[in-house]
Amino acid sequence: MRLFGIGDTHLPSTRQKDMHRFGWTDHPLPLQRAWDERVRPEDVVIVAGDISWATRAHEVMDDLAWLDARPGRKVLVRGNHDYWWGDSASKLRKLLEPFRTLEGFLHNNAVVMGPWVIAGTRLWTAPEAPPMPGGEMGDEPSDAGYVERETRRLATSLEDARKKEQASPTPLTRIVAVHFPPVYANERSTAFSAPIEAFAPKVCVYGHLHAGGISAGFTGDRGGVKYVLASCDAAGFTPLLLDEQ
Repeated sequence: MRLFGIGDTHLPSTRQKDMHRFGWTDHPLPLQRAWDERVRPEDVVIVAGDISWATRAHEVMDDLAWLDARPGRKVLVRGNHDYWWGDSASKLRKLLEPFRTLEGFLHNNAVVMGPWVIAGTRLWTAPEAPPMPGGEMGDEPSDAGYVERETRRLATSLEDARKKEQASPTPLTRIVAVHFPPVYANERSTAFSAPIEAFAPKVCVYGHLHAGGISAGFTGDRGGVKYVLASCDAAGFTPLLLDEQ
């Protein structure tokens, strides 16, 4: 079984919001071709936020169907543009119920998928972030309240992962999936990087960064964790292999 990650699918929703102005030609067709060629039905795919341009639940159904049609079992993470997500886990569970391959989501919890326990949350721009390009696809400004809230949500998810590990009859490999970068290329520790590295996952996958902002994200090994940037354009519109067991 293999674990993949892809972020920022930015599917059009019923609002028909395309990505041509950002240089994403014929999106999501290149992603669809690469996904269908690379991923097998038994594999797991983390979709690391900014899934759809939908702002309401009824606008996202075609995009969820598109994801459901792709091979693999999916785990969803909320991004800063996922306004359709809402604040209730029970409502989200009901929304995803018709789509059999959308098996898990991170909402103050962790999920077990095969040999992996996956924890995480959306996060937000940390104060340690370097300046990045602005605009609709640029970075969100840091906000102390958002950072504090997401730090709490991350702690809740990591704790749930530990509980699920204890309840598992077999050892599980720890994975963290978030949307915003938990650490940047300047490698300054953040409120997010410290608990993630203390949790000691094998991989931390994130998205959010695009175009000129891609180089601002840290990738590689740090504190015993492999950080992977999997936003669509950073990943070459191809799900990235994170682990294989």
